[in-house]
Order: sequence, then C-alpha cells, then structure tokens
Amino acid sequence: MSGTILVGYDGTEGADAALDEALRLAGEIGGPVVAVFAYKKVTVGGESRDLDEEVAERADAMLARARERAAKAGTSIETAFVEGPPADVLVQEAESRDARCVVIGSYGERPLRGVLVGATPFKLIHLCERPVLIVRAPDA
Repeated sequence: MSGTILVGYDGTEGADAALDEALRLAGEIGGPVVAVFAYKKVTVGGESRDLDEEVAERADAMLARARERAAKAGTSIETAFVEGPPADVLVQEAESRDARCVVIGSYGERPLRGVLVGATPFKLIHLCERPVLIVRAPDA
C-alpha cells in the first residue's frame, strides 16, 4: 500500500474539513494527497451539456482551491475530476492508486437519512476495502 491519501473534494464545508485532515495526516506520515472531484453526469434533458460544462468549471475552481490550501500547508497534492457516482469513483481511485486511506467529509447526517438518500460517506464505508476516515464538517 502506498502512502497516498485520497480525499473526496467538492469545495463544501465538509470537503474542506476532510481536505484539512488529509493534509494534516500527510504532514505527519508523509506521502502525497490526491483530491478527487467526482460528478455523475446527467443523461436526460436537452440542457445536460450546459450543466456538465457548469460542473466542469466548478470542479476546476474547487480543485484549484484545494491546490491553494495544500500549498499553504506545504503539502504536495494531485487533483482529478472524474465522472461517475462519487462513492464508486472514490473506491476505484483508491484501488487504482493503492491509497493508504480515503478521507471524506460529512455533514452529520443521521444513519437513517444516509441510508435513505445514499450519502457518499455511508456508501463508502460499505464499498471501500481501504480504511475510510469520515470528517464531520464544523457546526454552522
């Protein structure tokens, strides 16, 4: 297993908390951080192309923000925008990169809500064979 720490990153408060923790861990144990922005394409409707372009622009902006946060922390980071369901993408990326662990943010969803709406952290703990660290977003 490599020292890579994979983090799901979409620019939200939970993702910022997860990125900060991933950067802290990388500083302690060494190894790079890979921030992944995952997006499942919309396949119906005539305006899906516009939405996909908008999401790609957001991904670029958010991943640039992740690179800035890493630079301030003095930690190397790689970023990736990958199309697909977020939990599936993170599992695949963790496997293909032989990641040490996956770090993901959470908004404090209750277990029942996570099961009902299919929150990414809940899916990850069931799908991923790598250790998963769920970092709760700070209370607003």
